[in-house]
Amino acid sequence: MRTREDFDTNWMFHFGEVGKIVKTVKKAGMIAGLTNALEEERHEPFAMGEAARITQDVIRKLMGDPHFEISQIYGSDTPDDKHTGWVCVDLPHDWRLEQPYSQEEHGAAFQGYLPGGVGYYRKVFQIPQEDEGKKIVIEFDGVMRASSVWVNGCFVGDHLSGYTSFHYDITDLLKYGEAEGDNVILVRTDTTGGEEGWWYEGGGIYRHVWLTKHDYLHVDRWGTFVRTDWVENETAAITVETTISNEYSRTMDYRIRTSILDRNGKLSSTIETDCTTGGLDKLTTLQSLQVPYPQLWSLSTPHLYEVVTELLHEGCIVDTYRTVTGIRTVEYRQDGLYLNGEYVLLKGTCNHQDFAGVGIALPDRVHEYKIKRLLEMGCNAYRCAHHPPAPELLEACDRLGMLVMNENRVMESTEIKLEELKSMLYRDRNHPSIFMWSLGNEEKISGSYQAKRMLKRIREQATKIDPTRPLTVACLSQDGIEIDVNGVNYAESIKGNQSIGEWFHDHPQAKVLNTENVSFFSTRGVYEDDPGGGRCSSYGSKYTMSGKEMDVGNLGGAGGTSTPEQSWRYYLDNRFTGGLFVWTGFDYRGETTPFQWPSVTSHFGILDYCGFAKDSYYFYQSIWKDEPIVHLMPHWNWSERVGQPVEVRVYTNCSEVELVLNGQSVGIKNAEVEAGEHTLSWQVVYEPGVLEAVAYRDGMEVARERKETTTEAYAIHLEADGTELMADGQDVSIITVTVRDTAGRVVPVANNLIQFQISGEGKLLGLGNGDPGCHESDKGNTRSVFNGYALALVQPLDQAGNIQIKASSVGLVSDVLTLTSMNSSAI
Repeated sequence: MRTREDFDTNWMFHFGEVGKIVKTVKKAGMIAGLTNALEEERHEPFAMGEAARITQDVIRKLMGDPHFEISQIYGSDTPDDKHTGWVCVDLPHDWRLEQPYSQEEHGAAFQGYLPGGVGYYRKVFQIPQEDEGKKIVIEFDGVMRASSVWVNGCFVGDHLSGYTSFHYDITDLLKYGEAEGDNVILVRTDTTGGEEGWWYEGGGIYRHVWLTKHDYLHVDRWGTFVRTDWVENETAAITVETTISNEYSRTMDYRIRTSILDRNGKLSSTIETDCTTGGLDKLTTLQSLQVPYPQLWSLSTPHLYEVVTELLHEGCIVDTYRTVTGIRTVEYRQDGLYLNGEYVLLKGTCNHQDFAGVGIALPDRVHEYKIKRLLEMGCNAYRCAHHPPAPELLEACDRLGMLVMNENRVMESTEIKLEELKSMLYRDRNHPSIFMWSLGNEEKISGSYQAKRMLKRIREQATKIDPTRPLTVACLSQDGIEIDVNGVNYAESIKGNQSIGEWFHDHPQAKVLNTENVSFFSTRGVYEDDPGGGRCSSYGSKYTMSGKEMDVGNLGGAGGTSTPEQSWRYYLDNRFTGGLFVWTGFDYRGETTPFQWPSVTSHFGILDYCGFAKDSYYFYQSIWKDEPIVHLMPHWNWSERVGQPVEVRVYTNCSEVELVLNGQSVGIKNAEVEAGEHTLSWQVVYEPGVLEAVAYRDGMEVARERKETTTEAYAIHLEADGTELMADGQDVSIITVTVRDTAGRVVPVANNLIQFQISGEGKLLGLGNGDPGCHESDKGNTRSVFNGYALALVQPLDQAGNIQIKASSVGLVSDVLTLTSMNSSAI
């Protein structure tokens, strides 16, 4: 039967080159040392002591390191070793995040000033004797960037892209059972050969690794495609396309049984088909099923089904393959997206994949956390910028009801780039959350004859693999593009050229989607540009994308290409463009516009690098949510500005807002929300106390927010998004750290240095604070709060028990938080 085993634990990692191995290791198989097993190939295995002694001598010579101990690779109670540089790690892992910041490398700002290099991963593992006779495949969900893999001394292959998944059949290379001995896999990762993107890309095995075992007769990798043909009269017509691989040398007769189960595991439909496939050959077959009273996948009800494919040979099940999917239809018309026949305004954000504390090596729970934060804002669509995401992000979008535009890394039709495109399409095409494929982004050759030829080729390839979804290209120009949906970036900022409305008038049959908008610079809790600290004003920076200053109007400068207000008004004037995809949902490392050093992250996010809301978060709530929203900015701690005017801004979707300072009305203003005006502004002479915004609809108070002048920082407060964890070494508790005054109010200007101590069955995975100019390590045990906030990621070990987190700081009252990790059977 098929199994898929987690292969993430107990790896050894080494940063930097390892002796002469790179120069010689690809030339021969079964060589000794790091790429091979700990025992030489013999009929009788060595005693462990002798094998270790011989291999240790070989590796010492290979590495040129007389201090090397074999336990540093094989594993011991204390695996980390300062002499050899080998340390024990679990995956996912981003080694680049562990390097010190540096301005020295070329293009360092694009990578967040974290240097690249080479890193090695090595793992010793056993394969049971009973697995001999199965096909065994190792699957890498993502390795950054160029990787080389060896198994038991044999060079297996190279993979050049850091964003696509890949696999190797290692069946014949393995050793089975105790008699044959241990297996060794070595992975070299290299980021020195140039980046794929212009943002922080990390380094290492940063997504999951799996060991898949199955029969020689099996469903091919990514071998099912479940598509909804139509839904009508309370019935859904489903086609299941299944590719079967027969890796026996003889012809095989078998039966395919396909069953569709609802979310409760109840059988909704089933079908069986007899097939014959020649030896060492593949067969693709189509099966048609109908599901009565289907539970449709939608944003509000993201129902999922499981399609179970069973292969039966001589009456026995030899393979079971499971596909999670949803029943729904998507169509992009001239006025926008239709999901299950109903119009959906796309309230989207573009996002890179990294996060505070972990870089690009996100645990599954962090993917889910990020999607939930966007949903809370009113966002309903996620653009994967500019590459395929981790599978777990798509799974979170499927479960939670978030639409996805999945994106190809580079729009080229070379053989290697076509294979990367196929990898994305085959891997992800069963996810109901994906409503559109983007074949590329802002390609410099857009509109050229070369680009047209390449686009034609990849468009045809994509349509063949998945004819059910529309295709777009996120281009700066629509000239000459032949595509299902014309993607346009920053149409709201076009000046002196033909506007998108004029272009659409000239192309009345075209379909248009805003694929990228806004690019607004801001830093959480900052209200004046601070180039020296690498921070931008939340009112709107005076710096443009080019770094030049611009005039700051009443609502601030564009701070990139346009303000959120300008982009929303642009959409309202051009509703045929489908909605917005704001650049970006979260801050990300690298692309540190407009300041470069000392900034190490971007400033574009609606949320900061930790997922804490900036002020603009509430503007998007006001345009994307129906419930009453009123948000007041800035904070009200301005001791140096007593008697001076302070701009007070309110974001709202209510008709009227009254501003009240210390019980006295400052005035009532009307918000023309129907016309897209959701921002109100007052000039208020500062005095300490309580500032309130009271929002009204039809004369009735419906929402209220207040900002208070706090006293001095007094205590630390820890709050976890979940206190019960699975004791699996993978789960994560996301802990918000705040500094508060004696009344329990967050001090919005606090920057105290916090020290963390973890005891019990857990570890501190990483830290962050959302400050673009902070150079403290995400992997230490101390972190300063930034404007009152920091973030700690705590991960359980693989034993059940309590985890205690203590946070302390000089002059502040400490806080202690206890988490409980439990075995899966107890949850």
